[in-house]
Amino acid sequence: MSQTSSDILQVRVEALASLCSSLAAALSEAGFTGSQLNEIFSNHVRGECVQCGIQISGDDMGRIAMAGEAVELPNPKLGRLRQGYCARNGCDSFYYRVHLGDYVNLDWAKIREKADSLRGAAQADAAKAPGAETSAVRKRILMRVGAGVVVVAILLIWRHWIYYGYVPLLQRPHKYTIDPASAGHGPAR
Repeated sequence: MSQTSSDILQVRVEALASLCSSLAAALSEAGFTGSQLNEIFSNHVRGECVQCGIQISGDDMGRIAMAGEAVELPNPKLGRLRQGYCARNGCDSFYYRVHLGDYVNLDWAKIREKADSLRGAAQADAAKAPGAETSAVRKRILMRVGAGVVVVAILLIWRHWIYYGYVPLLQRPHKYTIDPASAGHGPAR
C-alpha cells in the first residue's frame, strides 16, 4: 500500500514533539478515544531521517512529546531527538519524514489542517511570553556590562593615582622644576 504525498510530512527534528502533540490533540478533537490514539501512533505513524534512513515509531515521538526537559529518557536516541539531533549518533541531518498510515475513518488531510492550526496557536502563544523574558535578560546583561565598565574605570583611575600621584581630570599634573644652581657642572655641595 503506497502513501500519498499528503500522508508524508517533512519536519525539523526539534518539531517532532510539537507535531506529535498537535496531531494527538487534533485526533482527540475529532473524536478518537485514548485506545484508538495509542493504536494510531503505535501502528500507523512513524518517522524516518531524510539522510540516514533511521526510523522511529510514533510511540517514540509520543515519549519525547510527553517527557519534560528534566526527565531522563530510556533510550539515548530519544535524548538526541529531544535535543534536535538525528536519532543516529553521527548523522547530521535536521529533517525527518513523518509517515501517516491509513486508519479506518481517518482523513489525515483534515487532521493535519487542524493540527497546523493548533501548532500555529501554540507558537503564537509561545512567541508572546518570551518577549518579556528576553527584555528582562537583555536588561540584566546591560546592567552587568555597565557594572563591569564602572569597575574597570575605577581600577584605571586607582592605577593612575598610585603611579603618577594624581587623579586625571580632577587634579593638575605635578610640574617639577629643577633648581638652576643644582644643574651646574661643579661638585655637589
